[in-house]
Amino acid sequence: MEDRQVTATVAVLRLMDELSSSYWQLLLVALALFVLWRVGTRVVGERPLFDHFPRTTAAIDVIVLPFSWIVGGALLRLANRAVGLPALDQPIKWLTALSAYLAAGWAVARLVEVQLLLRAEARQRERVPQLIIGLIYILLMLVGLGLFMNQRGYSLSGVWVSTGVAAAVLGLALQKTLGDLFSGIAMGIERPFRIGDWLELADGRLGEVVDMNWRATRLRGWDNATLVVPNSNLASQSFKNLHGENHVYAPWYFVKLPADVDPRYATELLLQAAMRCDSVLKLPPPVVRLAEGSSLPYSYMVWVHLRQYPAMFRAREELFREIHKSLQESGIEVAPQVQEMRTRRAQISSAEPPTLALALKSLEFAGDLTDDEIAQIAARSEYRHFDTGHVLLAEGAVSDALYVIAGGLVDSSVLLPDGTRKELETLAPGSYFGLTAMLTTEPSFEEFIARTDVTLIRVDLDCVRAVVDARPGLKDKLVELVKERWDLAEAARAQSRRRTRRLSIRDIRLELERRLSQPRLPRR
Repeated sequence: MEDRQVTATVAVLRLMDELSSSYWQLLLVALALFVLWRVGTRVVGERPLFDHFPRTTAAIDVIVLPFSWIVGGALLRLANRAVGLPALDQPIKWLTALSAYLAAGWAVARLVEVQLLLRAEARQRERVPQLIIGLIYILLMLVGLGLFMNQRGYSLSGVWVSTGVAAAVLGLALQKTLGDLFSGIAMGIERPFRIGDWLELADGRLGEVVDMNWRATRLRGWDNATLVVPNSNLASQSFKNLHGENHVYAPWYFVKLPADVDPRYATELLLQAAMRCDSVLKLPPPVVRLAEGSSLPYSYMVWVHLRQYPAMFRAREELFREIHKSLQESGIEVAPQVQEMRTRRAQISSAEPPTLALALKSLEFAGDLTDDEIAQIAARSEYRHFDTGHVLLAEGAVSDALYVIAGGLVDSSVLLPDGTRKELETLAPGSYFGLTAMLTTEPSFEEFIARTDVTLIRVDLDCVRAVVDARPGLKDKLVELVKERWDLAEAARAQSRRRTRRLSIRDIRLELERRLSQPRLPRR
């Protein structure tokens, strides 16, 4: 079909035809440079150029990307004329123009996406949902298609009317899909939740919003499973938004106490317990109220504010532990429900933690100790309890005892030269630490932090010395264990590229003999 009017598109294509006839080598080089530009900005290097200057490279693509399609089309038409297929010249020309318009729309959408992502990152807001990004791409590419059709002399309204029947049939076939799409658009405009918020659905299911696309919203639960909820289902039901990590969460809990306890005194005890919790915010302060005093036992409401919803589980445990401690120190027991019931004699089961002697038998060198020696060490040992995140043995510190893990998990890590920490291993119950630092003058190369609430057995240093003095053969066993642990530490040192003094078996043996020969002060 011949051109009826000289439009901007026709003028550009004619100009490229003239240039390709005389300077096709330069156009081919320009096309190759564009390919190298795309590869270099997005592929080359650990952090490509696009990651360094995303806004600049996206803006350059707005011009370079459609121009590359025009250049490629001009070279293709030149090759077609050389082959001698004039019938394909016109289709290639308008296919080139269509590709250039669509590429321009895509490039502008990419620039808008980069701008939105950078603005959200600068303001420390959640990322833009993929549904909004997809709609931006579709809208701008449709604009490019509309401009192309306008250049060709077609009317968009005429095309819309002529395809109305097909659009109606397609709409009926995609009714459910279109319902999800428009529901997603409505929620994207209303913003009842954001990426990172926690939602509790009407059926009780709960999860964190990780993405929302044109069809469904994805929630990730505490079990790390992903729940896919169609947008139409989510928009048609009521749900509770628990919000994310930048939103204060304020739950309340109920504690039942005997009616003979003065309510003023009870509220003071509960408030003091809440104020001792590290996870509970002090501003706004906790609130304790007598919630129900018309029946036995009395019910007290403890209302606290937490930094965010995910912190609720840790804070709830800490709150009830402090409440238990306060009531126990005051001689108050949590009141049971008063009910009439029939009872029968049942076997009472009890569970107690293992004795110190039994726990110490899990050590590697415990097989070389007699029961009397284990009992002697257990008599000078004690249980110690630590909360999550507590530094049990700092890097560079010298331990004065051997610590055996009786319960919980302990993380071992080293400090790298760049200032970051690298986790080496996680110690489980039955493991121990402090032996290397206890028997040498070298400070601890590793740092031990409680990954969970842990229970440790502290083994007294003087007690270990006394046992080793009475058992010379045990000294060789300890030297081998210290050497094995020290080799593991040396491997970590080499990995972090720190220079440290290498210890041999002889160095450890001499140091151990020197420490055992030191006079022991009497215990008071």
